Amino acid sequence: MKYLSLSVLCFIIGCSTEKQRELTFIGGRIVNPNSNHIILEHNDQLIDTIFLDANNNFKYEFLQEKESVFTFRHYPEIQTIYLKPGDSTLLRVNTLEFDESLSFVGSSSKENNFLINTFLLNEQDNDLILSYYKIKPEEFINKTDSVVKKRYEDLEKLKSEQRFSSFFENIAKSSIEYEHYDMKERYAFLIKKYLPKKFDEFPADFFEYRKQVNFNHPDLVSNFSYMRFLDNYLRNKSIELCEVENRDCFDLNNHENLKRRLNLVHELFDHEYIKHNFFNRFIRREIIASQTQEQLDETWSIVKKFNLSEEDQEQLNLLSSIQSNYLIGSSLKNLKLRTSSFDTIRLEQAIKPKPTLIYTWSALSFEAKKLNLKKIDELKEKYPEFNFISINLDFQNPVLWTTSLSRFHHDYFTEFQLVSEMPINTHGFFRNYLNKAYLLDENLILTNNSLSLFNPKIESTLLEFLNQ
Repeated sequence: MKYLSLSVLCFIIGCSTEKQRELTFIGGRIVNPNSNHIILEHNDQLIDTIFLDANNNFKYEFLQEKESVFTFRHYPEIQTIYLKPGDSTLLRVNTLEFDESLSFVGSSSKENNFLINTFLLNEQDNDLILSYYKIKPEEFINKTDSVVKKRYEDLEKLKSEQRFSSFFENIAKSSIEYEHYDMKERYAFLIKKYLPKKFDEFPADFFEYRKQVNFNHPDLVSNFSYMRFLDNYLRNKSIELCEVENRDCFDLNNHENLKRRLNLVHELFDHEYIKHNFFNRFIRREIIASQTQEQLDETWSIVKKFNLSEEDQEQLNLLSSIQSNYLIGSSLKNLKLRTSSFDTIRLEQAIKPKPTLIYTWSALSFEAKKLNLKKIDELKEKYPEFNFISINLDFQNPVLWTTSLSRFHHDYFTEFQLVSEMPINTHGFFRNYLNKAYLLDENLILTNNSLSLFNPKIESTLLEFLNQ
């Protein structure tokens, strides 16, 4: 039925025919869309913003010089699509199960369906890692080797049915290969963090694969397995450069940990997109992890190592300016908030005079909000000495916020939305602050700005505050 509907959709929106294939065509339908458009990118460069019609369909043609993997975004979701010059490809996706529902027909559909199926299998590896990380290293190696062998066999079977280009075959094999490496990196991290004595049992050649890694592969910058491997490699190397006996080494949002990873990014990566991708992510985390003005200033000594455009520097300056209002010791009593009745008030008007825990969220992360509410209910019961306040960060879309609130059976008196006068093109900065938690004393002075609701230390932090 899914493929039938795609075929019908192709007829409705007018897919390109064989005679029209001087340009590459992509089209499709977004079921339950989050916005009125999708974004097509290549190596982080915008190709175009493609708007949906009244039936949530889209179509787009462009001149493509060579086969490659592109990225399409429908916020907050992101996926990849493989295209050859002159392709005519159609996709269909339901945002309620974005990755699971994504399917393709038309040119390169076998390649794209292989990539999305591989992505879904790779996501299942998270469960495999968590299920098996306590077993001996030799057993883990055997299990992961068998998983990889099966995926190579599936690829060979597909190749016997479909002729792939050498470019795509390299992409497909690399997806399997780097996922294998990534499983090893994730396993090593869990062992070091939770079972450090077992790390002595690792074979001497466990990390041998690191010697053959290409840290600047130009064809894999849109490959999730590759980029996730690089991310986890940086994480592990930053820990290896630290004193592992110091448990702060494993705090991935720790100021020093982020600084080590930023220095590794500077040393390892020559490819401009890869370097910019990791720098951009880590430097923002480094800024919002800053607890003092001294740490914020120190971050700029790292920024100077990178050759940034004037626009990038302006954006980081703006983010630093925002963070300067959320450093330890800052007063948040005058923080402007919007009530569900669309009144604007200050934080000090919204709560009782007692310690307060604030947590942030977005209406575009509905499932995360449900988990937040469950956690908050648990904390409220255990710690009635605190106010628990929810602040929504979709401040440029109040209707989205109130519509989302109507789906919850929850006390509106603890739900507020941030009020900000930031220009519309800068609202994305506040995404850096999603799902964070802040602890304030009874005078609304910030005492901790680096919490999250699901941090294992959150309850001990609340107890420590009460007992000081």
